[in-house]
Amino acid sequence: MMRCVTLARWSQRAACAGATVALWLLAGCTLPATNFSQYPGFAELEATHPQRTSLPTASEQALLLRLRPRLFLPPGHVGLVDFYRDYIAQGELRSGDGSLVSTQVTPEQLNRVKNDPRAVFRHLPQATGAAAPTVLARVDYEVLDAGSVRYPLTFLTYHAVFRQSGLIAGLPGWVERIAGWFVDLSDWHQLDHYTAATIVLDPVQQPIALVLQQHNYQHTYVFNTQFALPTDQRVAVDVAIRSNELYPHSARRTEHRATRFHSPDELRYLMGSGAPPTLAGTDITEGRDELSYTLAFLQPSDAFYTFKGFLGERRRLPGRDGPPGADYNTVPQLKRWTAQMLMGFWREGDGGDLQRLESGYAKTGSPLDFVQAQTPIFAKAAGLAP
Repeated sequence: MMRCVTLARWSQRAACAGATVALWLLAGCTLPATNFSQYPGFAELEATHPQRTSLPTASEQALLLRLRPRLFLPPGHVGLVDFYRDYIAQGELRSGDGSLVSTQVTPEQLNRVKNDPRAVFRHLPQATGAAAPTVLARVDYEVLDAGSVRYPLTFLTYHAVFRQSGLIAGLPGWVERIAGWFVDLSDWHQLDHYTAATIVLDPVQQPIALVLQQHNYQHTYVFNTQFALPTDQRVAVDVAIRSNELYPHSARRTEHRATRFHSPDELRYLMGSGAPPTLAGTDITEGRDELSYTLAFLQPSDAFYTFKGFLGERRRLPGRDGPPGADYNTVPQLKRWTAQMLMGFWREGDGGDLQRLESGYAKTGSPLDFVQAQTPIFAKAAGLAP
């Protein structure tokens, strides 16, 4: 989890504190003492909701292929890779005790140590030719409980995979200069695989919404309400400059507000109300080049999703360690697919969404209060309820 959002604003006092202090504060995403896979609640969730151990069926794969999103890269972007062939095959894997497992890591070896929270894979890129752009796709099913009515939904999730994640592009000039003294702005940490787009299907398997992972939170867009679903039902998505975050496609250079999480203060800002939080920033997209990619499938129990250690090298500055598996993308209480979708269902400038935030989550401190309040609003907007 713990994706990096860097500062879009900073006080003069922080600037005078010196380059070293500024860089530590720059990350805005310090990791807890243990890997995020060990965050309280995950063990209980995994025990009660074990991951599927089979590949998508032939009909599920056909559905994933038919509705796969169109991906657009900004000019000069290095593009996607294949997780196992381009990333894991180039590097070394060590178990939690530090012993070397392999320098030519196979999927089987990675999966054997996937439950070790101290295991570390360090990517060592080789000059082996062009990467093979591959998007990993899966299918999940869950019921949206809207009180008196329950709606069975299908979630088609597509993970784009990048060798590394950079700092967001919308940095103040002085912050970018200081950061550039210490780090490669395009290589803040190894591996970027939380970059996921989820297409939500209604009970008759028609697309109703798009859920995009953006930093440590999701943003949900309802089709034909917030933007139109194309006639071929393949939604277009942009990859942000440097950070790789995903946003709805626009051919124009576009700025997007970004924060670390979905706290009340940060949600207010994302909704267009209130001052920017201290740690807020700006992602920039410029979707010019459509990417041709291959779709591939793994069991949801695979290490790509469930690895508890570090899928990138450990680095000294906070926020620069490699991430765990892609499933560790949000806190356990929001991990259910419907909860992620509803927590991310907010609309910039919508007074009703803001009021429900203020009367629920902002008062109680529980994000599930916002989830519950948004349920009937989403159901109506998505055409599930009259």
